[in-house]
Amino acid sequence: MTPSSDAPDPLLVKAMALHRAGQRAQAEPLYRRAVAAHPKDGRYLFLLGLCLLEMGRRDEGRRVMMETIKVSPNHGGAHYALGRLLAEAGETDAAKTYLRQAVKLAPNAAEHHLELGNLLASCDELADAVSTYRAGLRAQARHPGLMANLGTALYRLGERAEAVALWKDALRQAPHLAVARLGLANDLRNRNDFTGAERELRKAIEAEPRNAQLRLTLGGTLRHANNIAGAIAELEEAHKLDPDLSEAVCELARCYQAICAWDELDRLMPQLRAEFAKAVAGQPCAITPFFALSLPVSAAEHAAVARAQSKRMLQRARTERRGAAPFTFGTASRERLTVGYLSSDLREHPMSHLIGYLFGAHDRSRVSVDVYAIGPDDGSVYRRRIAQDADRFVDLREVGNVDAARLIHENGVDILIDLNGPTRLARQEITAMRPAPITATWIGFPGATGAAFYDYAIADAVVAPPAAEPLYGERLCRLPHTYFPNDRWPPDMGPPGSREAEGLPAAGMVFCCFCVPYKIERETFRRWMTILDAVPGSVLWLLSGDPAMLARLEGAARAAGIDPARLIFAARKPKPDHLARIGLADLMLDTITYGGHTTVSDALLAGVPAIARLGEDFAGRVGASLLTTLGLPDLIVADLDEYERLAVALGRDPVALAAVKSRLATARPRSILFDPPRFARSLERAYAEMWRIHVSGAPPHTFDLPAEEGTS
Repeated sequence: MTPSSDAPDPLLVKAMALHRAGQRAQAEPLYRRAVAAHPKDGRYLFLLGLCLLEMGRRDEGRRVMMETIKVSPNHGGAHYALGRLLAEAGETDAAKTYLRQAVKLAPNAAEHHLELGNLLASCDELADAVSTYRAGLRAQARHPGLMANLGTALYRLGERAEAVALWKDALRQAPHLAVARLGLANDLRNRNDFTGAERELRKAIEAEPRNAQLRLTLGGTLRHANNIAGAIAELEEAHKLDPDLSEAVCELARCYQAICAWDELDRLMPQLRAEFAKAVAGQPCAITPFFALSLPVSAAEHAAVARAQSKRMLQRARTERRGAAPFTFGTASRERLTVGYLSSDLREHPMSHLIGYLFGAHDRSRVSVDVYAIGPDDGSVYRRRIAQDADRFVDLREVGNVDAARLIHENGVDILIDLNGPTRLARQEITAMRPAPITATWIGFPGATGAAFYDYAIADAVVAPPAAEPLYGERLCRLPHTYFPNDRWPPDMGPPGSREAEGLPAAGMVFCCFCVPYKIERETFRRWMTILDAVPGSVLWLLSGDPAMLARLEGAARAAGIDPARLIFAARKPKPDHLARIGLADLMLDTITYGGHTTVSDALLAGVPAIARLGEDFAGRVGASLLTTLGLPDLIVADLDEYERLAVALGRDPVALAAVKSRLATARPRSILFDPPRFARSLERAYAEMWRIHVSGAPPHTFDLPAEEGTS
């Protein structure tokens, strides 16, 4: 480490000894005297700069490192130190320049490759990050940090098998390496193995108890595993360790939603609103698009969050395919289109419950059906049915994004439908690579994605009226009926149960809402209690959940003057059994900001009418869309006062309620909502129109599909 092996400066030797002993304040003046004696020797300046940086004097350290480079342009260590400093300051472009030079000057320095790779990965320049890590491993083949971070970058590119192998290899070299444990945990979580993910994270935290990122990931894992109390404890610790970790605030908010802890959620709203403000300003934010939909902000703010994520996905896709020629397509007319459906939810999941029969219902003289699976295989009947009904079923879980896009293109897909949008386990990068001449999003994400890489969003005039069009980056394909289908008629339903078996009163009005607890807001629940108070003998039937949620709702009922015994909580059941019991209720009360979607549709399928508010945003308008298609617009309300009045009126008037139920019973078996073949014909007409626009040479544009006779 001495600048001159022949005649080391005694001042430098003493300064270095003090520096090594941690006595930096005492070392500094000696370094300065050595620099004064050797002003043109960058090696002296470099050691002074390091000392200053380690004392937290960043501005001074930065100036000294720049002076080092000025007098010794080929000093790799100075470029490395300055690059790290600039990266920490958020000056990423300058940091990349210095770190690239550091790698060039010291190609065998593994840490230089690691730092540059990590910076590139943080900027979503994943392909470049991978190249950088691999170059470092060529210099130092068993470097655990390089292996682990290469694994993380590859995983984000969809190269999951190689990533997992790298993490395991890195842990053999360094058993306590947090980044490798974190990678394995995320992979297990994405496979819905929350127990395995928790095990890996706890091992990592044992080695690094003050690592806020590990605590954050463990908290999110526990939330997914429905261990809300454990999740809150970990997330609060993560926030304590790093008060600037906005993701911890978002995860905490989701936990509070899950247990209806409205006071705690209100305390976090200023921080959440600050994240929305970042998105509106075009900056990255910690709120995910799906989480955003459940928060009471404007439709424009919801769209801004989705738009910010779409921008990142497009950037990733471009860097991943950089240097590759764009996919090319013909514009010939087709009698039979190849439609590809891309989804992570081909399993026991609401999406598969809703459209599981659709794939087999398509008219094979009009379309060929490809299904591309990117999520876990749970072996369920839903997964098996979809795989059997597809003309081509391809499991892409272990295939990287670039290769997945290439395969879709080679298979000749004409229209690629992303059934996820910006949701958990999505891989929007595949669609963003434009492997098909037409791309669209449908059913997975109830809102505007703001993504230019989707040509169309399949919707309807209720959820996406003309006034909402400015929020969309995609063009709208409006179906003439609800965009949201359900199971076939008659449904796959278990044997009818009894009120007694479900803990319901034998007589009296049963209101219900089987929406997940995070959709229940304070004001909505207050209105429900007012309705119960106004309808003697009535009860409210809700989906059960975390014990803390039950206790809070019972406490809120008590505070409103309602006996908590009038809240009946339903345990989770398999879908056919759940559909069978819904019919024991009399009237569903929808949630407000993020309304019920599958839950409203299931209630209607089971013969239970629903009251739904016409919300401001897509996610709050799906119930209204379903009711409109079934010819029940009188159950759609404009505000909470009307919502309350209508619920009370129907709750008090059995004759009026029976008339509504009769209308629903008449509409159900004839509605396109519960008729997969007819719904498939409607989609096929939409796909044909998209293709007609494409072959005409015109750019994609919004269109309203005309109704066919008998599509109510």
